[in-house]
Amino acid sequence: MLYHNTTTKSQNGFALLLALVVVSVIVSVGLTVLDLTIKQVRLSTNSKESEIAFHAANAAVECARYTRVLATTTMESGSNVSMSCFGAVAETVTPTTVIPGAYMYSPTGFTWGLSGAQRCSLMKILVIVSSSDATTTVPNMKTLMPGYPNNTKDCEPGGLCTVISAQGYSNTCGNIGTAGTVQREVLLEL
Repeated sequence: MLYHNTTTKSQNGFALLLALVVVSVIVSVGLTVLDLTIKQVRLSTNSKESEIAFHAANAAVECARYTRVLATTTMESGSNVSMSCFGAVAETVTPTTVIPGAYMYSPTGFTWGLSGAQRCSLMKILVIVSSSDATTTVPNMKTLMPGYPNNTKDCEPGGLCTVISAQGYSNTCGNIGTAGTVQREVLLEL
């Protein structure tokens, strides 16, 4: 008579089930680590692009301030200004009159940086010349300068006020609408 050993068959089935559970746990942990690694790489790339965009915005503020100092009387009279930043060819900027005594200068933007690491700097410069007898109030500031905290800007009697809005992009000016391009903005009041 042959005896079947049902205990051995039962143990073989349990060993296979245990091996499958252990492999499943190891694969799950491996996939979780892989997912975390991919997220860290994306975060690092986004951080780099954000830093590039911020520096482009900061550079645009410095360019606008430099132009404002060089062309003080020209900008205060609402006349055309020649702007050149980052070694780019000078651009003649014609202002728009927001209200009498308030002029908006909006150059087309400057692409700059080393080949393969170029960025875009855009800026708007609002110059307000207030008469000596009244406060000049510019309405619709949130429309004129997105990100401006108030809807109006008051310039005291006899004052000269300047508001600079600068946007920096992690891509060239011709490609700022491309997916993955990061934008940062800096706002400065003088």
